[in-house]
Amino acid sequence: MKNSSWRSLLATSFFAAGLQAQTLDSVLAGEKTLSTFYSLVQKYPDIIKGLPSGATVLAPNNAAFVRNDQFVKNSPDFITSVLQYHMLQTKVLAGNLVAGTPVFTDTLLPSWTNITGGLRVEILKQGGNVVALVGGQGSRSTLVQGDLPFTGGVVQIIDSLLVPPGNITITCQEYNFTSFEGALYASDVLVKDSTTANLTIFAPQNAAFQALGSAITSMSSSDLAKIMDFHTLNEVIYSTSFKNNTEFTTVEGGKLTVSRTGNNAIFINSAQLLAPDIMIGNGVLHVIDNVLNPSSSGTPVESLATQMPVFASASSVTNLPFTSNILVSTTSAPAGSALPTATSVKSSSSKALAAAIARETGFAAGLMVAIGGAAMLI
Repeated sequence: MKNSSWRSLLATSFFAAGLQAQTLDSVLAGEKTLSTFYSLVQKYPDIIKGLPSGATVLAPNNAAFVRNDQFVKNSPDFITSVLQYHMLQTKVLAGNLVAGTPVFTDTLLPSWTNITGGLRVEILKQGGNVVALVGGQGSRSTLVQGDLPFTGGVVQIIDSLLVPPGNITITCQEYNFTSFEGALYASDVLVKDSTTANLTIFAPQNAAFQALGSAITSMSSSDLAKIMDFHTLNEVIYSTSFKNNTEFTTVEGGKLTVSRTGNNAIFINSAQLLAPDIMIGNGVLHVIDNVLNPSSSGTPVESLATQMPVFASASSVTNLPFTSNILVSTTSAPAGSALPTATSVKSSSSKALAAAIARETGFAAGLMVAIGGAAMLI
């Protein structure tokens, strides 16, 4: 079934439902492509426990479970938790989405996280009427049949399982932000940035740290902590809020200013935004191309492919700074109940930065995701 056909299926679904919405049980039972999902909901009713009126059920089709044939062999707690991540607390109609404008919605999975409202899913309408759904670690799915109404909400049929966001260290590893991860250790802010609720973190790519060299590696731990805190906000801010000239106050106390250019590029002080809205267990992470400096905001130059360093003594190096500070075991996560270890969860995903930016293509990759101290492969 082609991804672009969801719009015609949407119309067919409304015609079939008529004016009288069915119960959720009736909708799931009546869709042959959802037989595996329906059987799991029947077996583990806690999956939909607490589903509010005006909710959205992201229902993976049978093909998603065929690709994850080991998923049903996991513990009841694990299966319930992952599928609770597919239960959205608000009603999101595919027909109302605006192309290019992402929607972020709370799920029924409040545990193993440190973000108000629970872990979130991103829904984005792309070109050709394709609707993508993005979870943790870049896991993504595509809408194949949309807006099936039931009493109290709507069902959206998707083609892959979504993975809940993991902690910041695992996210850094899988997106290859190893210098930033090492700097979290070297500055002693890792625990704070892993456990504090509702954070926005701007993570410079590895090349940004390489461009600084000893200008940053020679800093004391306390000075480096100030730099890292200048990359963190005590609130969850998605890219939809990055309006021109908007200011945000950092944990360090300084200000970050958003500027947008004529070609719609987004800059945060001196750094260009490369990949927005990567969800983590306690907030959201945005990738930027420059290390920010609280002592020198700098002026972005639109014509440059990569922004110049804003540290006076910057001297480029070939090695990756701070990577020696990374501990071997980095599966620690915010306090909370531990999720059982997964056998396997596969999703349409990519850890390539280009894929995260484009949000147009995804492929299966061996990523390790940590949720509440446990790990699962996608």
